[in-house]
Amino acid sequence: MDFGNAMSTLASEDYVVDVALVVAGFVGPAVVKYGVETKMGKNLPDEAYGATVAVGGALYGGEGRKVALGGGVHVVEALRERFTGGN
Repeated sequence: MDFGNAMSTLASEDYVVDVALVVAGFVGPAVVKYGVETKMGKNLPDEAYGATVAVGGALYGGEGRKVALGGGVHVVEALRERFTGGN
């Protein structure tokens, strides 16, 4: 792949939307956590919030699979923080 093709891929609207959906799936668990912990008074592990977004995106299907991917990455990151102490 030459530099011109790489830049046209990065500038593609479809690519930007795909990346935004994955990022939304990664950040989305923070919104779910806020709702559950602040509004409902419950305290769950961060992995549960990521799993909620991942399952919701997978059940939605289509573009939701990209959101599910971001939720899955959130689960992996939360588990990494838990087992390594954040290092």
